[in-house]
Amino acid sequence: MSCERVLKAICHEEPDRVPIFEPYGVMPPTSDIVLKRPSVAASEIRAVDIFIKKGLQGYRKALRRDWYELVKRLKFDAGPITLGTHYRPESPPKKLDEVTWSVGSSVYRHDPETGTTLEVDSAIKRGGIPALEEHVKELEEETDGEIDEAIRNFQLDEEMARLWKKLGVLMYASAGTVPVGASWFPIFLRAFFTAPNLLRRYLRQRTRRVIRLGRIAADMGAQLMFIGGDIAHNHGPMVSPRHYREFILPEMRAQTDALHKLGVFAFNSSDGNLWPIIEDYLLNSGVDGMMEIQTTAGMDLEKLKSLYGDVICFTGSVDCQFTLVHGTPRRVKEETIKVIRTLSPGGGHILSSSNSIHSGVKPENFFTMLQTARRYGKYNRRI
Repeated sequence: MSCERVLKAICHEEPDRVPIFEPYGVMPPTSDIVLKRPSVAASEIRAVDIFIKKGLQGYRKALRRDWYELVKRLKFDAGPITLGTHYRPESPPKKLDEVTWSVGSSVYRHDPETGTTLEVDSAIKRGGIPALEEHVKELEEETDGEIDEAIRNFQLDEEMARLWKKLGVLMYASAGTVPVGASWFPIFLRAFFTAPNLLRRYLRQRTRRVIRLGRIAADMGAQLMFIGGDIAHNHGPMVSPRHYREFILPEMRAQTDALHKLGVFAFNSSDGNLWPIIEDYLLNSGVDGMMEIQTTAGMDLEKLKSLYGDVICFTGSVDCQFTLVHGTPRRVKEETIKVIRTLSPGGGHILSSSNSIHSGVKPENFFTMLQTARRYGKYNRRI
């Protein structure tokens, strides 16, 4: 029932109720409350500690257990099979202090206030364009077989796929193109101007890996992939519309075309104000949906539904920047009802937060969102 519910929504049919799940997961403290124990899923700092203590298999086992129980207890309609990591037995994380660790030449830092983790240093950040060129050469030299082996061993989880099949939920995977969260993201942006051919080579390799991951994910039973990655801030895209069209759009189109041939739906994912590139982002890319709709950056839900609601499935968008963090349960209920009434009619809507249930979200607000969605998101009653 859950899998069918999501597929109907994606295909712009009206299921029994609006599907509900959080693509980026539920972080502590909310996940701890749900599981009644410290949760590893969506908590990078805890995952590092598990990997250091128990190795790759212990790490994967803990992630698998927590994701499964969260989806089951919260009655989500979909679950991930991308339980990937940049941690490998030959290059394990090494703690530098309580919130900082290294993996190879990269350094990562956890922010206790937000629960997020970012790469704060790397060989590419230190070496600039020449280091990026070396990285791209390494990507180009990697064979398809080596890529597939890494995907199976370190990114996708076949056991997780079997568990989702038993539970009856739709399974999805994620694979980005834009280096979101990388310490060298400013170098990526400069490369549009200073090293355009190198940038094309990098993006081509990202597409190669997205497609190969999509093929393996489809074999495991995945029917949806979230692709793309953050390309905008509150006031507009981080690249010009011309650069988006010239460099990124062809890669997104190639990815969606390949995924569609595999029978997999593709959703573009980015926060921020996307209006200056919206036609390319949603229509010319060929994607089936939009995830991470940031209303606080000007992404008006009524306008989106009016312009693209007949072809695009929207995932969101109860605000997790202010409403779920600072709002009262009453305010959360009101906004959730408004989101449903705006995006759900005619199908084409999956209810979630605007990004994730991060550490700043009040648990009671998240639970209010779920209760409201299940009460007011039914299609056999007036929405």
